[in-house]
Parts: sequence; C-alpha cells; structure tokens
Amino acid sequence: MLDLRRTGGWAGPYENTPDHHALIGEAASVSRFVYATGFRGHGFLQAPAAGEVIRDLHRGRTPFVDVGPLGVGRFAAGAPRPEPNPV
Repeated sequence: MLDLRRTGGWAGPYENTPDHHALIGEAASVSRFVYATGFRGHGFLQAPAAGEVIRDLHRGRTPFVDVGPLGVGRFAAGAPRPEPNPV
C-alpha cells in the first residue's frame, strides 16, 4: 500500500451524540478545556451562537444562554434530551 500513488480522497465525518444534541461546555477534569462539538447538521446554523458561548466560557464569563443541559455530564447523569427530529 505504501508504494501506491494516491489519486484523491474525501472525508466528511458527521459528528453525532447519542441524543443528537451538541456538546457545549467546559470539562470538569481538564483545566480550562472548553468544547463545542457534535452539532450534526445544525452546526452551520448554530456556529455563531456557539462561538459566543465558547468565548464567554474561555473568558470566565457567564454565557448569554444556559448551556448546562448540553454538557457532556448529561450522559453520566442519565439525563439525555432525545431529539425527536434529527437532521
């Protein structure tokens, strides 16, 4: 395989979470690690708001919207919020 010439390629990963909602928040176990991922098809539309939330979290400010329900801890707590109409 190493001797073969690559002629092209494409990758289009589709982020997904078990409940089809994004993950936004700050990690509890890694200092100052903020995350925003798993938006599925909604990412393009939600990116401006997610960017503002990540900015605020990074600066230690309270975001303009409560993103607590979108934290990764919702799965450990058994509190996912299933999306009835995933894109």
